[in-house]
Amino acid sequence: MGDARLWLGIALVAGSVTVGAVVMTADRDTVTVLRASRDLSVGAVPEGLEPVALSRLAAGDAYLTGEPPVDAVLRWPVRAGELLPAAALVSPEPQQHRQVTVAVDPLHAPIDVRPGDRVDVWSSPGSSSRGAVPPRQVVAEARIASVSADPVGVGGEIAVVLDPPPDDVQAVVEAVRTGDVDLVAVPVDSRAVATVNS
Repeated sequence: MGDARLWLGIALVAGSVTVGAVVMTADRDTVTVLRASRDLSVGAVPEGLEPVALSRLAAGDAYLTGEPPVDAVLRWPVRAGELLPAAALVSPEPQQHRQVTVAVDPLHAPIDVRPGDRVDVWSSPGSSSRGAVPPRQVVAEARIASVSADPVGVGGEIAVVLDPPPDDVQAVVEAVRTGDVDLVAVPVDSRAVATVNS
């Protein structure tokens, strides 16, 4: 009877050691996943990603382990510091949007605005009628296609290319021609999962 208990104890210890070794080995087996270095909005190209080593057990199949596909965009927001889920990337569907270039005073646009960001476009009347007519929102949640690296206007304006739907192009052009344009950042927290065409 005593021998049986002894051998059972030895077997349990050996089993525990084996399981522990397997778990520790698996935990040391890491993969490289990607982490967002800045807030990324719906429809944004996943740029500014940082490689992070993560346990293969923890990563599973949930996170992207290689470079994103060239044409991939985000279908939901990813905040700065979050790992990039593989399911967040989709191929964009054909869009009927148009690109409109807007000259904006740097003080009237979000700091460090980048392609893929979403902004509300507001128009303020020209200096001759300022105060008589309140500012108005022209377009909601317009996607930024590109931003000039250097000032383009006499007053130091930057060229921001917006990507609005065709129905909103006239309103954007009128806003540029008749007054000053302000771009108001749309925080990623205010955006839910959406189609990339929105």
